[in-house]
Amino acid sequence: MITLVKQETFKLLHKKSTYAVSATMLIIMTIYAVLTKNYPKYWGAPQGQFVGMFTGATWIVFFMIAACSSIIAMEFQYGTIKELLYRKYYRGQILVSKWITMLLYSIYFYVLAFVWSLLLKVVLFNDKFQLSDTYQSGHSVIEAQWLGIIGTFLTVWLVLSLVLLLANIFKSTAAAISIGIIGYFALSIISNVMFLLMQKWEWLKWNPLNMMNLPQQLLSDSVHKMTLLSTPEMVCGSLVYTAIFMAISYVVFKRRSV
Repeated sequence: MITLVKQETFKLLHKKSTYAVSATMLIIMTIYAVLTKNYPKYWGAPQGQFVGMFTGATWIVFFMIAACSSIIAMEFQYGTIKELLYRKYYRGQILVSKWITMLLYSIYFYVLAFVWSLLLKVVLFNDKFQLSDTYQSGHSVIEAQWLGIIGTFLTVWLVLSLVLLLANIFKSTAAAISIGIIGYFALSIISNVMFLLMQKWEWLKWNPLNMMNLPQQLLSDSVHKMTLLSTPEMVCGSLVYTAIFMAISYVVFKRRSV
């Protein structure tokens, strides 16, 4: 298992796209921070942009959807899955090693975005606000950012668990990535409609789309009036649904023909 994880990590480190997307995210964050500094009326308060890591949190979602879609689909598209199976690795080991690699990859992105947002704050907004300033619901700016990171990390992996499942179904990398990104936008739109339906049928509060509101609920106590769930219930729900989608993905992968 460790050998497989090292191999997957080696592939990531030697892919030009790994460094390209990292640089792209930092450039976009920098541009957004500069625009926020020069045009706060149009781009919002710097505290709020810092909490969202200057859109870094949003871009991580897209980069990870692409990475999770391709890490499995490419093995089947180019037939390299056969080489791994010929080396007497179990399918379960191959899949779990890819999950672990993607988990490490997502942590890398969040650490990179967090560190860069701190640097941007120091360089561009050091005289505008302090990390200890009160931001929302009694949370300081840095506390709000960390709550946002935790919430988005959990919801991102809820989405990625579904993406990894779809990647096991589609043989084309492009199809897997397209379905993943389109599906993410669709889930975001439908999740807003679910609030209206949940008021009529309360049992719908346990649907996985409702768990997508976890980041907002961590930052604002009033959001639970819309989600109808407590924060611990939403955290547990996100983890349970992620585990369910992962388990289905595991079964599909083991039964899939090469």
